[in-house]
Amino acid sequence: MATKKKQKTSKGPMIGLLAIGAIGLAVLAAYVKFGGADKIPTEVKRVPAIQQPASNKTKPDQVTLITPTREGTDLNLGKHQSDVPAGENPMLFALNHFLRESKIVPDDARAVGMQVKDHVALVDVSPSFNQSYGSMDEETLLKGICATLAQFPEVEKVQFFVEGKVVGSLGNVDLSEPISVRPKPENP
Repeated sequence: MATKKKQKTSKGPMIGLLAIGAIGLAVLAAYVKFGGADKIPTEVKRVPAIQQPASNKTKPDQVTLITPTREGTDLNLGKHQSDVPAGENPMLFALNHFLRESKIVPDDARAVGMQVKDHVALVDVSPSFNQSYGSMDEETLLKGICATLAQFPEVEKVQFFVEGKVVGSLGNVDLSEPISVRPKPENP
């Protein structure tokens, strides 16, 4: 009777392939995490205009709409609640209401997209928004925009973009860095 010889199987090549695969995955993960995308200058990055549809689970059904009025040099920000139209981003809806009601910006100036990243609302505005205004109008716009966005707890700051490029200033106001949407507490 013929005896069967046991064949030795070498596991070495299989373990080597698995090790190479694991190293490849680790390198890929490191590239994704530390690949240098955060080192791209802000002015070169293109911020996508994202208009996300409202969702009943994560977005409010109502927002506070702000309408500015002036009595002499005093700025008043009138507020009232409103339902958000179906399919609209609540932040964009509230912000565009404010811009229309301000009667400061051109009729075609509006927020065309927005995303919140690291508590900063990155607002893509139409090119007609990016112009100089008088100092009282600049104050009205910035205070109203900040008050509008402050109602959303996930937003701490705002930065404006036109066609993916940072809006550097609004007249005399430097906007090259994000600005806080909530007033700083006064020291007693």
